[in-house]
Formats: sequence, C-alpha cells, structure tokens
Amino acid sequence: MARVIWIRNLGVYVFDERGSPHHLPHAHVKGRGGYRIASVFLLTLELFNVIEEPAREILEELQAQQDVLLAAWEELNSD
Repeated sequence: MARVIWIRNLGVYVFDERGSPHHLPHAHVKGRGGYRIASVFLLTLELFNVIEEPAREILEELQAQQDVLLAAWEELNSD
C-alpha cells in the first residue's frame, strides 16, 4: 500500500494487487489512523464502499490528481 497524495487530513492510498483479481483501478481514502472514508474508481472518480461522504473539496482534489493516482496504480499493478 502506498500513500499517493495527502489532502488536508486524509490520505489517498493505492494497493499492489498483482496476482489477485480485484476491482477496476481504484484508491482508498483514509483518515488518520487508517479510518476508511471511501473508495474511488480512478477512471470515473465514482465513489464506492462509502463510510463517510468526502467533502466537495476532497472530490475536487481527487479530480485534479487523477493522473497521478492512475500512474501510481499502473506502477504498482503492472506485470
């Protein structure tokens, strides 16, 4: 697991999932202490597994950093 970006008090993480079938490229938004907020599909920025709706500014930052997040997913999950 790698924290790719930090937004205010939330980390956005991408996991190495090679060898285990999983969702489409996605990231996990977590609060301090690893508290899961939500997951987000990186191609569409659609939220799933939402525990707590992220603030609009968090969603805007995810959109602004979409290329960075996708690059991190590719780096960690390419064979």
